[in-house]
Amino acid sequence: MEPEQVRDALRRRYAEVAKRPAGQFNYRVGRDSVERLNYRRDLVDRIPSDVVEHFVGVGNPFSMGEPEPGWNVLDIGCGCGVDSAIAALCVGPTGRVRGIDMSPEMLEVARAGLSGGGLLDVELIEGRAEELPVESDWADLIISNGVLNLATCKSSAFSEVARVLKPGGRFQAADLVLVKDLPQDLRDDRFAWTN
Repeated sequence: MEPEQVRDALRRRYAEVAKRPAGQFNYRVGRDSVERLNYRRDLVDRIPSDVVEHFVGVGNPFSMGEPEPGWNVLDIGCGCGVDSAIAALCVGPTGRVRGIDMSPEMLEVARAGLSGGGLLDVELIEGRAEELPVESDWADLIISNGVLNLATCKSSAFSEVARVLKPGGRFQAADLVLVKDLPQDLRDDRFAWTN
């Protein structure tokens, strides 16, 4: 499949996820997933329930450490905004959080939910991991949850992470990783690329 075909399939898939995340994946989503992945309950309870119910992630990027007050945090593939909201609660009013996502529909869910929850200091931007719309050396911490495996050019995505991360900054990702080559029929399957 060509990269643009994959991106189109991803946009369509996540437009559907924005409407109804349950039943779209072969793993748990929403509050059940957040609890299973051991997110800090005191932080999750401060996030609007509509946002939490749209959570789709494969791990907890904060299990490797939380951002500190005053940090700049970039969330690649922010989706509905759960990880961005947690980062905002950690960095406080002196920090900044930017969430990047390629799905306008998921960003709409995040904007509506986070503004309703008083988390207006999260900047949500449409963009792709392979071309981050963020200046170089901006982030103290970059997080990503189940997104980099969907990037059509992994080397570009990781180059962008290196460009945006401040010297000495941290990159914490939770993702799916292949341990062997996929059969050709799965490589050509749009659903497999978006799942």
